[in-house]
Amino acid sequence: MKNKKIESCIDACQTCADACETCAAENKGKAGMEKSEKLCIACADACNALIDASETDANLDALYKKCEDACNACATECEKHSDMKHCKVCADACRKCAAECKAMLA
Repeated sequence: MKNKKIESCIDACQTCADACETCAAENKGKAGMEKSEKLCIACADACNALIDASETDANLDALYKKCEDACNACATECEKHSDMKHCKVCADACRKCAAECKAMLA
């Protein structure tokens, strides 16, 4: 059984991936939202890769760092559009996930 710290991180990754996928879908085709859509997709991919890899006993440090970086980049972009609910939800989920991933590296 995974420890609570890992479970908390994986839960944050799942919430973040879901929020990013929703945000990317909402932003698809909207003028000026291309960067946000791209970063949301990249962040969801990083979160999902970490979730998948967590099922193994592999060293996940590189994936924690990649996920943290992707989450921070996505959050920074989505915070620029926080007047839209889906961007605010995404940014908040990304910040929480980035913090959880950073804690795993401590």
